[in-house]
Parts: sequence; structure tokens; C-alpha cells
Amino acid sequence: MFNIFEQPWTLFIPAIIAWFILLLLHADSRLWWQTHLVIFLTASIFILNILVDTELLKISKTLTTIIQVILILANAALLASLIIHVFNNYKRNWWHWLVPIILAAAAFAIDLLVQTDLEKINILIKKSIKAIEKEDADKIDEIISPDYRDSYHNTKAHLMNYCRNFLSEPLVEKSKKISLTTEISSPNAALTLTVIIHFDKQSRIYRDYKSFIIIKMQLDLQKDWANRWLNVEDCPDSRF
Repeated sequence: MFNIFEQPWTLFIPAIIAWFILLLLHADSRLWWQTHLVIFLTASIFILNILVDTELLKISKTLTTIIQVILILANAALLASLIIHVFNNYKRNWWHWLVPIILAAAAFAIDLLVQTDLEKINILIKKSIKAIEKEDADKIDEIISPDYRDSYHNTKAHLMNYCRNFLSEPLVEKSKKISLTTEISSPNAALTLTVIIHFDKQSRIYRDYKSFIIIKMQLDLQKDWANRWLNVEDCPDSRF
């Protein structure tokens, strides 16, 4: 079953369809080329993110951010121009154009304002990967449940002692999520996460073993009293 909170695109797609139906009915050439330019700029933003994330395009984070801001501002200016043109030229039927605008605005509002369990879990995973990449044991501590246990560590304190010792020397150069599958049955969630970790050239693991490792983990998460998802157990399967 579709859930607009989990899948806001279920509102955005009808908005696009309604907009193009109106374009076909009114045959406004200016709206046609401006609409296609908006689509092109939006696609460019997503393609840039994919190219940078997959390292097919190697540019600095600062330059990536500058390009993204420019594209977003250009898109916003075009959208504003489209809306002004509509209300200036279609005064009798202006309310027709409100349908796709309201649907699209609702989709973005839901996505920005309502944070679902799935989104919270994805944020947790990103936070975990960044904490490992930055070798920040304190950040890792924040996302581990007080009741944590696994086959090697009976308590959270035992895990964090091991973690702090392990991260006390140069270890990780960069890390990246390869895949993530999630099964949520609130207040519990079962995850299968696969990440690749590239080791720092100064680390003992890099010198003595391999330059990277692929880790597949089964994680059990639980929602606490503050509606935060925390890791309560994991079972890693590492492959060099």
C-alpha cells in the first residue's frame, strides 16, 4: 500500500502529469521550454550527486556544493518565473494551475517536515558511517543502545572500550554504503547493511593486510522513549 509520508513522490508524479495536461491544453510555448529547462536542471542536480558519490566525477566538496547551490537557485528562479507567467496570463483560469502547484508543494512539505521511521534509520546509518570514517568514538557511542550486546561484546561498555582502543590510531580513510535492506516493525527494525571501508595508508591493517574491507552486517535496531532508533545488536560478516 502506498504511503504519502514514506513515498511523497506519489503526490509529485500526479502534479507533473497535471502540469503537462495544462501545457497541452493551453499550448504556451514559453511554458513548454521553461518547464523542460526546469526538468533539465533538476536532473542535473541528481546526476551530479550520483557522479560525485560514485567517484566517477572527482571534484572537491566545496566545488560540488557551489555547483549545487547555483543549480538550485537557477531552478528556483525559473519556477518563480513560471508561476508569475501563469498568474499574469491566465487570470480567468488561474485556479487550474493551482492543482499541480499545490500537489508539488505538498509533496516537498511532507518530505521536509515529516520524518518517517525509514528516514530516521537512513540518517542513523549515514551518521554511523561518517563516525567510523572520522574515527569518532563519541558519535558511535550516541547511536548504541545502553542494552547493546553481540556475540563478542556482552555490554555496551565492553564494545565502546574496544571501539575507542581500535580508533585511537589512524585507521579509516573513507567508507561508503554499498547496500541496505530494511524491515521495520516498530519499535523494532532488522537491517542488512553492506559497506566498504578503505583503510588509512598509515594504519596497521593497510600495511599488514589489505587496503580495504567489505563488511556485511545484520543490525537489530530499537526505538527508545525519545523515538530515536538505536543499535541493540549486530553480527558482522567481513570479507577482504
